Amino acid sequence: MKNKTFNDHFGIKNPNTEHLNILMDKDLEAFIDPYHIANNLDSIIAKKMYIRSKGFLETLNRNYIVTNDRKNGLVFLSHLHEANEYHLGYSVDNKGKGIGDTKAEDVFDSLSANKFAKAGVSVTNEAHNVLLLVKGIGQDLMSDTLANVCRDILADFTYNQCLKYEIPVFEINIEYYNHTSKKWENKKAHLPIYKGKHIILVPKFLTSGERIYQNHYNWFVSSNYISRDILSGKIKLDKSGKFISELKDGTKKAIIKNINQEFRKPKDKLIDFVKAYNGSLLDFQDYAKSNYPSIDLEKLIQLYGKAS
Repeated sequence: MKNKTFNDHFGIKNPNTEHLNILMDKDLEAFIDPYHIANNLDSIIAKKMYIRSKGFLETLNRNYIVTNDRKNGLVFLSHLHEANEYHLGYSVDNKGKGIGDTKAEDVFDSLSANKFAKAGVSVTNEAHNVLLLVKGIGQDLMSDTLANVCRDILADFTYNQCLKYEIPVFEINIEYYNHTSKKWENKKAHLPIYKGKHIILVPKFLTSGERIYQNHYNWFVSSNYISRDILSGKIKLDKSGKFISELKDGTKKAIIKNINQEFRKPKDKLIDFVKAYNGSLLDFQDYAKSNYPSIDLEKLIQLYGKAS
C-alpha cells in the first residue's frame, strides 16, 4: 500500500475497524451515504445523523426555500465549511471541495429549482431523497453537507475509536448544527491530530464509493413499474416488440434494457416518476439496502490504489 492510512499511522493492526480507514495525505474517494443512514436506523449513530440531517433540511426548506428567502438562506448555508478533516471526496490533495460561498449558492438554487422542495413536499426533508431528486446536489456535496451538519456526532464516534485503540487526542473547537435550537453552535471535542490538523472518522457502514443513484432509480422504475404497465397494456406502444419478447410457451417478458433506454429521465425529471408511481421512493430505498452495500475492504483497496 503506497499511501499511508489512518490505521498505519496510529499502529492499528485490526483490519476490520468500525471506522473507515482513510488516507492521511490525500482524500479517499468515498462518501457519507444518506441511503446507508436512512436504512440503518437501528444503529444509534445512524439514527442521530438521520434526525439531525432531517431537522437541518426541514429548517432550510421551510424557512428559506419555500419562502424564497435567498439572502438569509445563504447566510444559513454559509456555515457549511470545507470538511477537510474527514479526508473524503474527490479532492485527492486534501484541499477540499467543501461548500463555501459558491457551493452555498448551488445548494440554495438547486433546491429552489426543485418542484418538491419549492412546494414544501416532505420528501425533500430527507437527505437521500435530496441526493436522488435534486439536480445540482451530487454525492460529494451531500456527503460534505452531512459531515458539517453532523460534525459533533462523528467527532464523538472518533473519540470513542481513539479510546479503543489508545490514540492520543487533543481538545478542538468544532461547529455543528443543533436541530433542537435550529442554530449552528460550537463545542469542544477531543480528536486526533496529524500534521497540525485534526481528523474526524466516519463509521465504515455509513460510507460508499462513487454511486449515481439516479441511474439506479431509473432502472428500478423501468424494471418494476413501467415494464408492468407495458405488459398489462396500460402503456400503449406502437413498437411493442421492442419492449416485449415472447417465450416459446407464450409467456411475455419485458425487455428492461430497452424500456430503460426509452423511458429513463434526467435527474430533474425524476419527480415525474415519483408522482406516477406512488410508493416508488420507499420501495427503492428498500431495494437500495439489499443491492447497494456500504464500502468494503476490496473496494477500499481499489481506492487506495487509485489515489497512488
